[in-house]
Amino acid sequence: MKYVVTQDDVGCRVDRVMRNLSPNIGYVFLQKLFRQGKIKVNGKKAKANQRLEKGDLIQIFSSQLSPSSGSLDSPASNEKKKKKLYEEMLIFENDDFLALNKKSGLAVQLGSKLNFCVETILKNVLDECFLVHRLDKDTSGVLLIAKNRSYARKLIQLFRDGKIQKTYWAIVDGKISNSGVIRNFIGKSFISGEEKMTTVEKDNGKLAVTEYRPIDRVGYFTVLELKPKTGRKHQLRVHCAEVLNASILGDKKYNKNVQHENLFLHAKQLEIAELGIQIEAPLPQHFEEYKIKK
Repeated sequence: MKYVVTQDDVGCRVDRVMRNLSPNIGYVFLQKLFRQGKIKVNGKKAKANQRLEKGDLIQIFSSQLSPSSGSLDSPASNEKKKKKLYEEMLIFENDDFLALNKKSGLAVQLGSKLNFCVETILKNVLDECFLVHRLDKDTSGVLLIAKNRSYARKLIQLFRDGKIQKTYWAIVDGKISNSGVIRNFIGKSFISGEEKMTTVEKDNGKLAVTEYRPIDRVGYFTVLELKPKTGRKHQLRVHCAEVLNASILGDKKYNKNVQHENLFLHAKQLEIAELGIQIEAPLPQHFEEYKIKK
């Protein structure tokens, strides 16, 4: 397989470009191909961290690939897949912004161990786009994207002023009978070498406020409606785990007894009262399996 580097890939690492071309290729298998010299740039054995220039020729000896380890898609095929995924997630659009029903497991932005995300999908289908807020990788639901810089500033300001109301649904491991408001402070800590957010004293964190209301019971679990009034990192996950003592199902970071592959936290609704707009994202399949009364 061959791929000629375009302007969009200039300065990128060759391993990241390959993962963008084919998200199905596993990290371990890809590194093995580099070690074996099965990936070349301009006819020479490539290193995973080699930076690319426009016009560089990447050659992949695909005879080493198998269905179990992944296959390399052509750029055209990969573009079609990104466009299809975008169309599947799109739930609202006007002249200034759009909303996606982001899938669980899909990161919003690239990271050191990621090469496929909402940003790479958007860049494949839109001339210009701007992220105005975030969702955790494993959280599904409504994600706003501005189409121009001026409207991005407007939406960011609305978020800061608390004029955009977000409503989440979560299934938690415990029985919650009453509604209430959680108001405390959240800060960063390191537990067994792992970075986590946790409740802290006022001087060591930032104010975090969440309204919660039980809306259904599924066996021992409770379906909660959560309305964050602040936007702290992992706020809802920490509040459920540490304050309500009812971790969100599938939360590998804050629930020691994880028995579910997916995180049961969904950004179900977003309301912009100033614009008279309310956007709702259908529940993902792993929620539907619990037959929640809506």
